[in-house]
Amino acid sequence: MRIAVCVRLFASLRERAGKDRAILEFDNRPSIQEVLEKVLVEIPSLEGALLKNGRFDERYKIMSGKELVSPGEFGKKLADQTLAILPPVSGG
Repeated sequence: MRIAVCVRLFASLRERAGKDRAILEFDNRPSIQEVLEKVLVEIPSLEGALLKNGRFDERYKIMSGKELVSPGEFGKKLADQTLAILPPVSGG
C-alpha cells in the first residue's frame, strides 16, 4: 500500500518552491530523513536553503505530527502523514 506524505512549506521555503506543499509517495511509512531526502530530489531549489555544507541547516525546524524533531531524531518514522519544514524565525 502506497503512503502519501504531505510536506508543508512556509515563508521563504514556499517562495523558493513556488508552492506551499509537496505530496510525496512512499511504499511504507518513511522516516523523517527519507522524507527530507525525497523532498530535496522533488524540489531541488530547496537544497540551497535546507543544506549547509551538505548537512541539514539546524536553523530550520521540522515538525512531525505536533512535535518538533531535532536532526538527531530524523531516523524516526513519521508521527502521521504530514511533515512541516519551518524556516528560521527572527524577532525582536
